[in-house]
Amino acid sequence: MAEPKKRVNFARLVAWMEGHLSEHDARTVEEAVAMADDETLADVAWLRKFYGAADEVLIGAPPQAVRDALMGTFEAAHVRDPGTTGFVQRVLAGLTFDSNLQPAAGLRAVGAQQSRRQLIYRTDMFDLAINLLARDSDDNLDLDGQVLTRGGEEPKLFSGQLLRDYSELALAAVDEFGSFGFRRIPPGIYELVLSADRIEVSIEPLELGL
Repeated sequence: MAEPKKRVNFARLVAWMEGHLSEHDARTVEEAVAMADDETLADVAWLRKFYGAADEVLIGAPPQAVRDALMGTFEAAHVRDPGTTGFVQRVLAGLTFDSNLQPAAGLRAVGAQQSRRQLIYRTDMFDLAINLLARDSDDNLDLDGQVLTRGGEEPKLFSGQLLRDYSELALAAVDEFGSFGFRRIPPGIYELVLSADRIEVSIEPLELGL
């Protein structure tokens, strides 16, 4: 039975095309593209066409006054009110709590033998709680995530994408309560990307293991 084709993250494709990856990472993406789905191949074709056209166009640097005005306009629209711009705001989440390093009351019962683990990540917009649970039937893990917004705002994220070696391993919807989950995930190093209309939050590296 043929292995199903996978989606490759667009940001990885851009970094690959622009030569920003190490030799090892570039080779990994190249191998992933060779096994990728039609949507990824369409992205690759579009990027090659775009960069090919860009190489033929010479664009002079704008005067400093024009540059400053453009940057001021971009920051006002993009940083303060991301919903008013067509750009995607990419945010990195930082780890603030790991129950393996900072045991807290209620997270580990006596005799639990590390069957659970909790990770807390923080961004300027929200906190993210990730709970890992060991499965009884195999060596894999179940992951449950909860987006905890501040100020009583409802979560605006709509999808969670789990990536491994720059390829999509699983995709889950974020419900109206900010909850999402993945099942039967092998232990390892991943990237978790949470997406909204104009916001993409990345957690990398995400070490899934107990």
